[in-house]
Amino acid sequence: MVALGQTIDISKFLLAISSMNGLSDPAINNHNYRVAFISYLIGNEISFSNEFLYNLLVAGLLHDIGLLLVHIREDVALLKNPSAKETKKVHLHAEVGYELLKKFPYFSKIAKIVKYHHYSYQEAIENKDIPFSAAIVNLADRIDIFIINNVDPEEPYSNISKVLPKLEKFLTRQKGKTFSPKLVDLFLNKISHQEAFWYEILNENCLKETLEHLLRSFDNKLPSEAFYDLSQILAYLIDFKSPFTATHSSGVAQTAASLASFFKFTSPDLKKIKIAGLLHDIGKVAIPLSILEKQGKLTEEEFNIMKSHVFYSHKIISRLNVDNDIIEWASYHHETLDGSGYPFRLTAKELSLGSRIMAVADIFTALREDRPYKKGLPPERAVSIIEELAQKNKLDKRVVKVLKENLSNISMQVEESQKRAKELYHALRGIVAMYKE
Repeated sequence: MVALGQTIDISKFLLAISSMNGLSDPAINNHNYRVAFISYLIGNEISFSNEFLYNLLVAGLLHDIGLLLVHIREDVALLKNPSAKETKKVHLHAEVGYELLKKFPYFSKIAKIVKYHHYSYQEAIENKDIPFSAAIVNLADRIDIFIINNVDPEEPYSNISKVLPKLEKFLTRQKGKTFSPKLVDLFLNKISHQEAFWYEILNENCLKETLEHLLRSFDNKLPSEAFYDLSQILAYLIDFKSPFTATHSSGVAQTAASLASFFKFTSPDLKKIKIAGLLHDIGKVAIPLSILEKQGKLTEEEFNIMKSHVFYSHKIISRLNVDNDIIEWASYHHETLDGSGYPFRLTAKELSLGSRIMAVADIFTALREDRPYKKGLPPERAVSIIEELAQKNKLDKRVVKVLKENLSNISMQVEESQKRAKELYHALRGIVAMYKE
């Protein structure tokens, strides 16, 4: 596992964040992987620089990141029909993805590719701001949607010979209008006729292995301190799905870090617990919005679905190749000292101080926030409820005592942290409103 202070292999992060789209919508499972691979193959035939190829590969993985926040009728239409008319609204998720990614300098060039990946060849000719790589991702995206709709998911290799002529006809018909003639010819002449191409993109395990190998071959590693910024992007993707959770992870992260500082956590450990707070709810990507925003008590079946988010958080964060403390502190936030928590049913002897702090931080933040079924509570009332849980041996009494004794200071720090998240959320909602006019 990678500890803070070293460099990190970003390939794990990129593949994990890319796979989140499939968790939120099974219809596009592995779509990002295939678009990335097809984009890379086309770019590799053009023989551009390593930087160009790397940015193209990453843009393919992240091109639909905005769909985690906004998913509209036009997006569904394109999933069902790759030649459907692309209206202004179909650019919405691309704009949202752009706004998220451009906040992080490492993704600045990739963000621009994401922004323009639904612009046609004709539009790209008229707009010099559109990078050529966006045209490649656009073509790869439409190719994959065509394949999704025409390949038998049960026997994917069985009708390749029938799908290929249909794909050639579709691409040829769109040459010079939707797609660059040069790129279409390159794909059809150099890539699509190879059986190996089809075997690769239609085998999830092989494709993921190949993508990880390609990403590592570029040797693009980040200082691990930058992982905080990447974690913040992930937190925004989860929290911004609903106005009721828009600042939740930011609040949990700051509450946990503030509490940990009173227990003399070292500077690296404070950074780790803040990252864990940002990532703790990442598994909610797999939970339907109808459950997340339900007004009223969840049914037993709905609550069982809701509880699964912690398991998914554990699975996703474990793929990131980060310090075990981050994985545990993020994944155990619904465990309790008496063993009645979930999803691992851990007991006090199995829960570290960091995990206990995270559990208190999560409950305190949630109690303070508005939900469809309740108004947020004032800090003092939230603490009194938490004290009752501590008396029932659900939460650590020491952590709750520190929270109560430093409530004013901690609340002020949390409000400042949540303010930044709220500003970005409203900026993104402004973009959504503009596209819906």
